[in-house]
Amino acid sequence: MDVEVVSFTVIGISSHENDYRLSWSINEQLGLALAKADDILIGDDKEFTCFAHEDERQALQLISNRCDNGFLLEKYKNLDFFLKFGFELSETEKTDWFGRLKNVPLISALFHIPVDRKILRVLG
Repeated sequence: MDVEVVSFTVIGISSHENDYRLSWSINEQLGLALAKADDILIGDDKEFTCFAHEDERQALQLISNRCDNGFLLEKYKNLDFFLKFGFELSETEKTDWFGRLKNVPLISALFHIPVDRKILRVLG
């Protein structure tokens, strides 16, 4: 049986700002066009906001880790958002993105999140 491999990269973001302000700030600083997308629904009572940017070069999603009823990924409850790249970044690209994101004034901290089975199931 063939197993489909899903390759993507996730960066965890700590920010005390709301999702709209953070997405706007990332757009302004990095020249992106993150826009409100469909929320991510988990079960009957968990709804996580999502902002997406897609063009011919890249696909990105800014996803909230918090909602009124809990966390998207409980293991990372110290993080407020996830920036999901629809592709796997090389080490050089990761370094570049971290450097660019550190210049976004509303971001307090950044973390590389290893894609494990749980993250693949939730964000894949």
